[in-house]
Amino acid sequence: MTLLEALEWIANLFEEAVEKIKPETTRDEIDAWDSLGVLTLIAALDEKFNIVMTEKEIEELKKVNDILDILRRNGKLE
Repeated sequence: MTLLEALEWIANLFEEAVEKIKPETTRDEIDAWDSLGVLTLIAALDEKFNIVMTEKEIEELKKVNDILDILRRNGKLE
């Protein structure tokens, strides 16, 4: 998956415009990235990429780049 594809996937997941989603975009800037959004993200990472996150990793998600880092560490992002 390329960076652009990953950003598009994140935008779709949170129902945001792709232009709004950048690596530096913070959780506070994404309305749907609330507690339910976190559950949606966890489920989507598991379903699409077979990535299971630890509680610590979940708590550390503050920016889009944190999601990208998880994809990178699991070999899903080029």
